[in-house]
Amino acid sequence: PNCAWCPAQPDMEEVVRDSTGRMVTWTGLGFARVRDGAGLTFRVDNVPYPMDYELLLRYEPESAEDWEAMVSVSSWVLPTSSRCGNLLPAEQMYRESLPHSQRYVLLSRPFCFEPSTPYEVTMRLQRAGVTQRHPSAFILIDSLVLLPRVSELPGFHGAEAAARQEELERYQCLEVFHMAPPHPLAQACARLVCSVSALMHGGALPCQCDPQGSRSSECQAQGGQCECKPHVIGRRCDHCAPGSYGFGPLGCSPCACSPEGSVSQLCDMVSGQCRCQPSTVGRQCDQCQPGHWGFPACRPCQCNGHAEECDPRTGTCLHCRDHTSGRHCERCQDGYYGNAVLGSGQQCRPCPCPGYPGTRHYHGSACHANDETHHIVCLCAPGYMGE
Repeated sequence: PNCAWCPAQPDMEEVVRDSTGRMVTWTGLGFARVRDGAGLTFRVDNVPYPMDYELLLRYEPESAEDWEAMVSVSSWVLPTSSRCGNLLPAEQMYRESLPHSQRYVLLSRPFCFEPSTPYEVTMRLQRAGVTQRHPSAFILIDSLVLLPRVSELPGFHGAEAAARQEELERYQCLEVFHMAPPHPLAQACARLVCSVSALMHGGALPCQCDPQGSRSSECQAQGGQCECKPHVIGRRCDHCAPGSYGFGPLGCSPCACSPEGSVSQLCDMVSGQCRCQPSTVGRQCDQCQPGHWGFPACRPCQCNGHAEECDPRTGTCLHCRDHTSGRHCERCQDGYYGNAVLGSGQQCRPCPCPGYPGTRHYHGSACHANDETHHIVCLCAPGYMGE
């Protein structure tokens, strides 16, 4: 089901996870990180068959604390099917414990869902056994799973179906789907689950492999997974995997976010822009922002107020103004005198030798002010001498 939440930040945020080098323990892109006392709503509008479904919540605590959920199922449309029509959705309320040692909980009562009716499963999540909410306590919510009660399906009830039911229970075929990702199905389970799917959907389903993201139009007989191009995921191969971007005919491209300069290894799925640390810029967050140098330990350029930018690798100031020069624009260039250091109260002035630099009467190469008399002492160009 699609997931939305209430209230908005700062009570909840989306935690996108990258599976590189780690076992995947979630579905989709990651978790919803829900603050102690906040609410979360799952929208359910894709039920294929009117029947009772068990509700299973997948979660991961962030600390060794038990949590609890107050759960309600509601709809603004009255159910109309003969199976679910006699139940008012608002009547269902659950209070469920979420032990920190577990990763999923099967809610204590099933609920009757039917096609073409939009439902909302809303829950309030809070730490168990405490009365005061804590703003820095969070729980990670992965998904809400609807598990069909297959005993209601044609061919799974009555005396003739006892063998099928016994096989489902013996091989724990439905329990496989409690955790993410599910374990490979036993051969007996594969056959039974295909039967369950066919009964619920009124036959086999079309593959619908995305023509851009998949290698062919054929998919796996169990589950319908298409064969995806590089860095493409989804049953239909229709979107980029976490850590990649640019969905197209060649698949997706790795984000390649700088591990030092980016917040995470995930980027915008369209542009590929990584989320940068405050001091870094660039699509991959691998450069210092303007006016800084020394990636990844970016620090401000030191140019004594005479330049804004410096070499991003060495820190040497670029395009010194005000007739200054040097690595930090810290001295006057030849033909000028004064103190270029920021805070000195001075500036670089042209040497009067006897004209000024750039004029035809200027015959000096440099000058400086005598410390005692403050008179300007010129260094004459070859062929000239001073008084």
